[in-house]
Amino acid sequence: MYETLTDNWIAIAAPLVAAVALIAWYGYADDNVRGPRASWWNGLRRLTLPLLDRLACEHTIGYAKYELDDEEFVGTAKGSIGDVEAKLWMLGFERMPLSALKRLEDGRQERGSWAYREGPLATRQLHVMLFDSVDGGMDVYAHDEYNAFHPRYALKHYRGVDLDAEAGAEQLKEMVGDSEIGLLLG
Repeated sequence: MYETLTDNWIAIAAPLVAAVALIAWYGYADDNVRGPRASWWNGLRRLTLPLLDRLACEHTIGYAKYELDDEEFVGTAKGSIGDVEAKLWMLGFERMPLSALKRLEDGRQERGSWAYREGPLATRQLHVMLFDSVDGGMDVYAHDEYNAFHPRYALKHYRGVDLDAEAGAEQLKEMVGDSEIGLLLG
């Protein structure tokens, strides 16, 4: 089924990492770690994930960052990163620590990573990524994907199986609602 040692290693590691993260995130982390008050996640991810990515690529054991497609762009949100993250939190999103660091074609790096899932072991999640907008505010990108915290689907999440940008954008717009779209997605 898997052709290389790397494929085997990732196939074993993905569900183990997901299981440990699931227990830590939902068993021990509180709102101060999963919510907008934990803005330290953003800096920690921007600092550590490029280093992890470099190590993973050098040893051909995976990746920890990648470039987003334009089709994942949903819109530009008014306000600061803190404003947008607080709105996402109110909608039921939480920080997404099990996510590669995203960048855009123009070199901008992700400022925030958030996910919405029906429950800790939901099959899929809505993943929202935030970037500084060149015109002010925050550029919002989204996709629907397998839940990174579910050990059964962690490998599919990591490999981007059935990642759906269009569904992600539609889900986010549906959650925000037409009356609120201007507040979140300018």
